[in-house]
Amino acid sequence: MAVTKQQDSAQAEFDFNPMVSPHRENPHLFYRDARQRPVTLSPSIGAYMVTRYDDIKAVLDDPESFSSAAALPWIYDNPPEVVAELRAANVPETTMVVNEDEPRHRQMRALFDAGVSGARVRSLLPVMRDRANELIDRFTGGSAELVSEYAIPFVQTVINAVIGFPPEDAEQIQTWTDDVNTLWNQLAPVSDRVAAARRLGEYTRYLQSQIDDRRAHPRDDMISVLVHGTDQFDGLADDYVHNIIRGAVRVAGFDTTRDAITATVLVALQNPDILERVTAEPTQTIMKVTEEALRRDAPHRGLFRITTRDVELGGTALPQGSPLLLLFGSANRDESVFSDPDAVHLDRPNVRDHLAFGKGLHSCPGAPLARAEIRIALETLFNRMPELRLADGYEPTYIASYFFRGLESLQVRW
Repeated sequence: MAVTKQQDSAQAEFDFNPMVSPHRENPHLFYRDARQRPVTLSPSIGAYMVTRYDDIKAVLDDPESFSSAAALPWIYDNPPEVVAELRAANVPETTMVVNEDEPRHRQMRALFDAGVSGARVRSLLPVMRDRANELIDRFTGGSAELVSEYAIPFVQTVINAVIGFPPEDAEQIQTWTDDVNTLWNQLAPVSDRVAAARRLGEYTRYLQSQIDDRRAHPRDDMISVLVHGTDQFDGLADDYVHNIIRGAVRVAGFDTTRDAITATVLVALQNPDILERVTAEPTQTIMKVTEEALRRDAPHRGLFRITTRDVELGGTALPQGSPLLLLFGSANRDESVFSDPDAVHLDRPNVRDHLAFGKGLHSCPGAPLARAEIRIALETLFNRMPELRLADGYEPTYIASYFFRGLESLQVRW
């Protein structure tokens, strides 16, 4: 992304890099400081950081001035050696739902919504419950690690069922999904991105085989909806189906929900009074703790926008073509909107104002599915394991990720 550097040197030194210390462990100290400053350029990210709630809402509410065309990176914007691998493997790239502006966005969003409709989510509830119980049945020895042994396989099962991927392909699909994440991450080593690009050729061939099958034999899944369309909208060309499935659905639908589940469990286990309420009245309490965890520990760090004209935002003049990174995790702890923002308050009256799923035109279409997954995962876990506690000496550590904030592990005992 080309950036016009019109900030003074003091601002330019105020950088943000979520891959390394101290921002990897706790970005919130940085966010708090950033909210006191004008919108500032991050040399590492290559974009202006938007950290205040009102500034982010102003961007989300004005899609004509702040285009979504750069919401997620383009894999073909990688270094030449990475692009060479992508081209050799004929990996397609088109826009996704999150990168589209109106009017094209309307068709893609309608198709996406049809793939995760309320009826579709309800039909998957038995799948969620069965998978959660099956995973808990595997716990042995009085301890478990809930990221790898619970959240990851649980969410894999659900999102693959939504898309229409065969269950037996889950492990390989996850490897490819991680590769897409690597290619989006401009801070990842180039050698890692080259290897990921090479593997994406195999993923492309696999996806095409799934698309071809649904074109001939439609099913009740996301691939079929994208290929065949709905009563109101035609289906999409194959290249668009590739991009939406591998990125907007499989990456976003997996990482964010995995991290939201473990963040919510951690909040409950770190607060004895909350854990007591979860045990006493699980239905209402789990809904409350979920929303507060989504606010306090937003699993999605943020998305990009690009200015379509010269604008002023947060005390900074931004020329046309300026890239912005909207840091939802910062907005969710903005003290001007959420009182005592670092604390956990289950009865926070405005908790649903959080931006964990975005707002406006590009609010996350998968939010109802994610909330259902979190609810079922927690209900099943705490119902089956009322004595669940954090392991002795456990301290949370976080993954090195460009777009997502999630626990590396969650060690528990009972």
